Amino acid sequence: MNSIGIDHNLDRARIKKLLAIGLFASILTGIGDFLLGFAENAAGNSLAASVMAGAPNLADWQMIAGGLLGFFGIFLEGLACFAVYRLMADAAPGYAHIYRAGIFGYIWLAPVGCHMNVGVLNLAYKYLLRADAALAAKAADLLFYGFSEPVYLLLILFWLPMMVVQFMAFSKGLTPYPRKARWFCVLIGAIPALALSAILGPDTALGAGIGTMFLSFGNAFMFGGLLATLPEAERFEAFEGALRGRSAG
Repeated sequence: MNSIGIDHNLDRARIKKLLAIGLFASILTGIGDFLLGFAENAAGNSLAASVMAGAPNLADWQMIAGGLLGFFGIFLEGLACFAVYRLMADAAPGYAHIYRAGIFGYIWLAPVGCHMNVGVLNLAYKYLLRADAALAAKAADLLFYGFSEPVYLLLILFWLPMMVVQFMAFSKGLTPYPRKARWFCVLIGAIPALALSAILGPDTALGAGIGTMFLSFGNAFMFGGLLATLPEAERFEAFEGALRGRSAG
């Protein structure tokens, strides 16, 4: 498997540093998400208009700052995912290959195509709505279905396999972590944010802001959980020794 210049995949110090970067990046992205979502939502008569339902109540600085914070944060999250790649690369190169492809897709699509464009589209929709509601609705549909939706779908094709192989690698003991660490995954970490948003009301400013953060909650849960439970150096050494023994046998 092509290591793309990454040597010593089980370097514990590097993995710890990447997990810490990922946790910081998730918090940064979460702030950006909250800024983009923190506004009371107006009723939308189409899916696209519903996605941009809070735009009229968002301040310009929220959309710009939220877009930029997420842009940098998501890019760092993608780089930090190489910590998980390193954990599985030696014992499960097939899984690692899929995971690495997902990282490249995540870095390529998520920062601009799936986050910053939310700020851009909301800003455009806000000002078009002031000029002409019918024009704004038509533009919302064209922008969402023509630009955003294809990128979202393509990102999912990269991202879901990442989640699947990560869960499988941890479940099968193909990392130095105990098998129960498989539960430190984005989807599980996102559930509390979605539940809290539903309780508060997705149309309220606070509920919408927290709901917009659901993936950032999930990423923070994953990176934070893996960082907090990072096995000691002895466990890494024992795991590497077992891999060498398996290869020699």
